[in-house]
Amino acid sequence: MTGPELHVSWSGRHAVVTMPEEIDLGNSRDVDEQLNALASQSPDLITADLTGTVFCDSAGVYVLTRAHELVTANGGELRLALGDSPVARIFELTGLDQLMPVYRDVQQSRDAPRAEAGPAPGG
Repeated sequence: MTGPELHVSWSGRHAVVTMPEEIDLGNSRDVDEQLNALASQSPDLITADLTGTVFCDSAGVYVLTRAHELVTANGGELRLALGDSPVARIFELTGLDQLMPVYRDVQQSRDAPRAEAGPAPGG
């Protein structure tokens, strides 16, 4: 059984990835592989669109943390667009929202200038 195919759209060197409705142990490996492939293309920015994501367990948090490390190692920035997603609370509890910049939606992420080294901007 294969996991979800992530939808990726590009605007210059900014990739927007529509994440699945659920990110858990069952699909985290596929999500991880697809994010790794995207990170290897060295985009300046990747926005993970989690506005439609309703569940994310520890495997999903790990996948996003790993993607952040890979994107950063390639000189890019991984951003989270959360909207009203219930996973926002999980990211607060795990500190993921302090590791990566969090935005209300994809448009806010697109409009925001690239962060210089320093603390992540708040939502």
